[in-house]
Amino acid sequence: MKNYTKGFIGGILASVCMLIFVAATNQSNQYSQISQNELISKLEGIETTIQFNYNVLNKHLVRIMAYGVKVKDGYIDGVRQPVNCQHITNESKNK
Repeated sequence: MKNYTKGFIGGILASVCMLIFVAATNQSNQYSQISQNELISKLEGIETTIQFNYNVLNKHLVRIMAYGVKVKDGYIDGVRQPVNCQHITNESKNK
């Protein structure tokens, strides 16, 4: 009879715990729906900011790369002149 009583009391406690858990999740679902909407709107704002920053950085990267190519080829204000590598290699071979 003791095993029967322990099982009965354990079953009642398990049922009460399940009811409390279900009631708690129902209340949190109402609040979580509001917080989910707020979270989604915040994430969309963050995504927009990241996309804008990515586009700005990409434009600057393209400009920097184009400037580097122009400097390498000597097209920027004549500051750097292209180097004739053939001339340098011929001089080193003659020595």
